[in-house]
Amino acid sequence: MKLRSVNPATLEVISELETTPVDEVFEISKKAQEAFKKWSSTTIDDRLKLLKKAKEILYETKDEVAKLITLENGKPILESYSMEIFPTLDLFDFHIKNAKKVLKPRKVRSQIPLFWLKRNYIHFEPLGVVAVISPWNYPLLLPIAPIISALVAGNCVIFKPSEYTSLIGLKIYEIFKEAGFPENVFNIVIGFGDVGEALVNSEVDKISFTGSTKTGRIIMQNASKKPIPVTLELGGKDPMIVFDDVDIDLASSAAVWGAFANAGQTCVSVEICYVHEKIFEPFIEKVVEKTKKLKIGNGLDPDVEIGPINNEKQLKIIENQIQDAISKGAKVLTGGKRIFPKDKEGNELRGYFFEPAVITDVNNSMLLMKEETFGPILPIVRFKSEEEVIEMANSSEYGLSASVWTRDKKRAQRVVEKIKSGSVLVNECVVHYGDAKAPCGGVKSSGFGRVHSELGIYDMVNVKFESFDFISPYRLWWFGYDAKLLETIKNAINFLYSPSFVQRLKSAPSLAINLFRKNESKV
Repeated sequence: MKLRSVNPATLEVISELETTPVDEVFEISKKAQEAFKKWSSTTIDDRLKLLKKAKEILYETKDEVAKLITLENGKPILESYSMEIFPTLDLFDFHIKNAKKVLKPRKVRSQIPLFWLKRNYIHFEPLGVVAVISPWNYPLLLPIAPIISALVAGNCVIFKPSEYTSLIGLKIYEIFKEAGFPENVFNIVIGFGDVGEALVNSEVDKISFTGSTKTGRIIMQNASKKPIPVTLELGGKDPMIVFDDVDIDLASSAAVWGAFANAGQTCVSVEICYVHEKIFEPFIEKVVEKTKKLKIGNGLDPDVEIGPINNEKQLKIIENQIQDAISKGAKVLTGGKRIFPKDKEGNELRGYFFEPAVITDVNNSMLLMKEETFGPILPIVRFKSEEEVIEMANSSEYGLSASVWTRDKKRAQRVVEKIKSGSVLVNECVVHYGDAKAPCGGVKSSGFGRVHSELGIYDMVNVKFESFDFISPYRLWWFGYDAKLLETIKNAINFLYSPSFVQRLKSAPSLAINLFRKNESKV
């Protein structure tokens, strides 16, 4: 079957690709399992050498990769560098500098004195073959995090990019192949949902999925049949909370960028802006003014700030949400419709362009207040008090990210602690996903598990406890139960855990006598 890679700005076909036959996916997973036997026994130093090489190749080809991202995904070329290349190189750096320390076995001493003769360790072992299934909105950054974490931990990977950004997926594959990763250690499958389904049901030991909540639930159901672990980074309805003590000019610029960067197609973008009633009108005025100035067009133009929606399916979702909101009384202050901007030569672009929209008079019956929009729509809602806005923000079924804007440090801390979300930023938004040391993930219907940071690496391992005992002559807790042993156990409990110091002293002599007296009746 053929898959067409299309430029969303011009609707021109960039390339036609052969999809991976569904019946071959299982065989690919079997070969990966075989490769795992050898790959998992390689040293962390050997894996890091290959990772360094992959990073060097990405850096050397960054201009080619950035252009390909803009061609196939549609985002402005500046964002291809700032929101894809930049943080991806940082992810490589983080793993290269920290993975060895993170994965180093740890010696653990028991809290219980009876176990002090044992030598205990925590080891971090690879899981096996990890399926990484990623979306089209950040086709380089989003898959790279779990891919790197999985590989450096000693796993093999099968990567399925979105059908809308398969060329970028193939470029990632080429980079790792050129870096020298052994055959069948890093694999790629290309195709539509049937290929993804085949991958989920193949011989994999872990699934890392980024995408819609609906698909994530299906994947979790399939994974539970084996069962195997899953990491799910799903939809979001991220609130931006703006209090009345902010710099309105600063906060309004944040709202415009946070809502409309990558044409709003960002997991952690600002999806709803809650503004205190005292500054509601001037804040909206600023947001509308700045939104109208945004330059829309082909992302290859370095001056363009808003590129196209990536695909027609997503465009229809955005249009449907706008129409639903208007039918229920919402007021569109600017934008909110499909447009056909002109390029530098004056030619009309026929791609999936949508004019960024600022909307007020919204209510919770509207789709854009309940469902993830994933597009350039910013509903702005008035609030009166801190308590009210926290309740509003937490009413969503999602909990991926949030931002709080205020100059009051104590208020900021109070609100942050009460927001139910995987991350909360104060006087900033979105950018934490570009920080390799910031763990990213959600709660509620936004999923579970984490990518980035050491937690992203631990997400790709089996945490194995190992205990060695070559000294203890016998074990007090083994069979041979009698009244004397019962008294010894009671004294041990009193000695270790009694809140009374006197009680501890009283239990010590009897415990010492019986603890080291060998019980001949032991089984």
